[in-house]
Amino acid sequence: MTAVEAIFAAKRALRRELKQKLKSLSPETKAFETRTIAQKVITHPKYEAAENLSVYVSMNEEVGTDTIIRDALTKGKNLYVPYFNKDEMVMVRVANEADYEGLPFDTYGVRQPTDYLTRQNAISSTGLDLILCPGLGFSQQGHRIGRGKGYYDNYLTRYESVWGQTPYTIALAFQTQILEHIPCTESDRTLDLVITSS
Repeated sequence: MTAVEAIFAAKRALRRELKQKLKSLSPETKAFETRTIAQKVITHPKYEAAENLSVYVSMNEEVGTDTIIRDALTKGKNLYVPYFNKDEMVMVRVANEADYEGLPFDTYGVRQPTDYLTRQNAISSTGLDLILCPGLGFSQQGHRIGRGKGYYDNYLTRYESVWGQTPYTIALAFQTQILEHIPCTESDRTLDLVITSS
């Protein structure tokens, strides 16, 4: 087994472990940590200064983003949300709360724009000041382990090739998702900040 194969094997095992940890979190713990994290985000200087930002639309086992999304729209920020297909992720504009509430639910119960081709795309329009990222696990050094599709790593690489830099990146994490070490390869991007409830 090569060094890279060993890292991929370690990541697969870690993903299984983290998914189990997240399943065991009580709804009360998730709700409490989500509220605390949302408050930290909307008062963070990077969020306050951001005119153009991307926020993931949360799944059940992720830190909730509904409050943050509604806050950004209420404050008149240009909000983008991810659209995923099997090959890549694009960030597309959501105009207002009615637009957000009208997004259809996908098979995972997550709101996702199906009309993404006709929506404003962040890379080809305004660019982004800030991206809020989900994941399965994070280190305090900004290392992240996602679900294994490479969507965010590839997006940041693509963004950088167009804009010459990447937006500021913040991960939102439950306490149980914080790890001492995450196995990484050269293609894994490091995030700027991880926000937890503590």
